Amino acid sequence: MLSALWSVDEMLAPIERAIRTDRVTALAAALARLDEAGAFDDPALFASPLPHRYARRPIACDPLGRFVVLAMSWAPAQSSPLHDHAGLWGAEIVVAGTMREKTFRLIERDGRDRYRFSPERERVAAKGEVGIVIPPLEYHEFGNAGDTPARTVHVYAGDLRRCRSYVAGEDGAWRARVAELPADA
Repeated sequence: MLSALWSVDEMLAPIERAIRTDRVTALAAALARLDEAGAFDDPALFASPLPHRYARRPIACDPLGRFVVLAMSWAPAQSSPLHDHAGLWGAEIVVAGTMREKTFRLIERDGRDRYRFSPERERVAAKGEVGIVIPPLEYHEFGNAGDTPARTVHVYAGDLRRCRSYVAGEDGAWRARVAELPADA
């Protein structure tokens, strides 16, 4: 589903150009321009947040597998666990509400599949603010920082259907598990 005001080609053309340049800064700028022009204003682009997790709806998947555009909806207090982006670079823009992002740096992975992270920074982003993901700096927690629903649009340089999420252990190490990332109606 796309906005009645925006055709698929109009929305995807600047994203495709940015992906072709292989530059996350070009992608971030394209998302900011699209948001400012109202490309993501149609609520029909977004699934309603689910009771147990945020909702994730594909807007577009490149037939050549070069990128995916996802619309996500977040109820108040909903957030993702610490996770990676399967080695894909990309950008995320807040289109409604406010989001909190806490980034981490991977500092160690041992032979028993345990990970150690160092917290890097935390920020609260409002409408129109873009965050970028560039491996190996791809680890973060992301969630709704407000008391109203929030919406975000994410573009990744590949089809992100699964990633790793991390669960903290009592010893300070994190354990990875594969997280399937389903599409919601």
